[in-house]
Amino acid sequence: MKPQNCRKIINGLALIGMGMVFLSYIPFLSSIHREMIFVATFLVVGDVIFGFIFLRCPHCKKLLNFKWSSQSICHNCGEKLDDDSLKS
Repeated sequence: MKPQNCRKIINGLALIGMGMVFLSYIPFLSSIHREMIFVATFLVVGDVIFGFIFLRCPHCKKLLNFKWSSQSICHNCGEKLDDDSLKS
């Protein structure tokens, strides 16, 4: 999987989890507050696990940095990450 696609999935899951936490504090949703917090926690944990499994350099297979969303080269092997000739 390309690092750019992996980061989009990670960011999407994190936003959904955060949105669920904020929605759980709306007064008319207070009856399902606990369930929404559990689901949001599950999403965040799944998000981190997904990142550790799939956010890797396609060349050397080393883990890429989570916080560098615009990282264009691997800091382990020095290869470009945005190469269109990469096979998924």
